[in-house]
Amino acid sequence: MKSTMSMKDKKLLVGMFIGVIIVAIGYWGILPQIKACKELDEKLEKEEETKEINEIKLINVGAIQIQADEYEDEIAQMKDEFYQILTSSQVDRMMTEMATDNGLDIYELNFSMPKNPAERFAYQYSELYHTQLDMMANYKDSGDDEEDDVEKDLEDLGLSDEKDDSSDTTSKKKKTAEDINDEVFGEEPGAYRPNTQIYAVPVTMTVGGNTSNLNNFINDIINSDKRILIVGYSWGTYRQLAKNNPEEDSTGTDDSVKIITKKSLTVKLEIYMCDTSDVATETDAAEE
Repeated sequence: MKSTMSMKDKKLLVGMFIGVIIVAIGYWGILPQIKACKELDEKLEKEEETKEINEIKLINVGAIQIQADEYEDEIAQMKDEFYQILTSSQVDRMMTEMATDNGLDIYELNFSMPKNPAERFAYQYSELYHTQLDMMANYKDSGDDEEDDVEKDLEDLGLSDEKDDSSDTTSKKKKTAEDINDEVFGEEPGAYRPNTQIYAVPVTMTVGGNTSNLNNFINDIINSDKRILIVGYSWGTYRQLAKNNPEEDSTGTDDSVKIITKKSLTVKLEIYMCDTSDVATETDAAEE
């Protein structure tokens, strides 16, 4: 049995065949090229943004260098206000000499060498104390992960490779040159940064002598050219036994021994120190 196909059916079949060919060419041929062109345009846009950032950085290179030199000078000056990293014997000798130079007797000297940098906070009921805690919390929440410089700049400009789930892709705004300059030159002054270089040695010391010498001792601590902070102090008296005649035997009568009462001072302080070897080297070079 023969079946015949009308011209209309043939035309319909040919049209369907041509349509399939067009769809295939469009899906496997034209569409990839469109996607490739779109990706190329996005890449060119990112490169343009990177070029803009680098040009701004290049323009500001001189100013950045001047600022860096100023920062280095300030850091060197600030480091010079601290003690070099001390050993326990050096701390002991320093405090002992400070007391003996003022003619004082040392009754007690306790201190502990720090293992970690110091973290000093304001009075716990003050507004500054809560501000410090908030700044520290914000710093920790921000994380410490570092990205590639260019990728980070692109992300800040809203051009990260990560896709935004939001349908409004035009809401992201490019940062201005002023914003990029702020990033190049650093954050606002006063931003929290954890201490990584300054160490504090807590010292408790009790000395005795006349009032004048004790006052001089306190003044020497306050007027020290290096960083020492008096945390607290208290006055008292200290009694000790002494022989009327030092040459007499210790087995003498009670009349040969007398009790001496001296005014005493217990002071709690912190000695601040950091690695100042680079500052010392610069100073020595200048003197030469």
